[in-house]
Amino acid sequence: MYFRSGNLWKEFILEHNMQMVTSTGRVANQHIGNGTKTLKGCLAEASKEDRTNHSQKEHIVTHTIVQAGKPKANRTDRLILGNRVFYIVDMDDVGRFGISTIYYAEERQDLK
Repeated sequence: MYFRSGNLWKEFILEHNMQMVTSTGRVANQHIGNGTKTLKGCLAEASKEDRTNHSQKEHIVTHTIVQAGKPKANRTDRLILGNRVFYIVDMDDVGRFGISTIYYAEERQDLK
């Protein structure tokens, strides 16, 4: 395995999903965060197996993010890395011991 400096741990800004009611009475999703909550993880492209097992109807998994420790984010939360935006589609608390967490994410190109 070859390591490059860009493939190691990265600091993601974490924004939680909140449902808001608009003035017309419709429910809309809005991501709330001020940049103080972060998540440190390793970013990798999703394998073909990850894409088929964790994708949803409207959200295709494009990347995996591995974090040490218990989950800090939930499904539907948003992670920001520079000018890249990732939505968490699915997650796996490996072994349920809080040792590591795998987030299956979709990179959104339309939200830069």
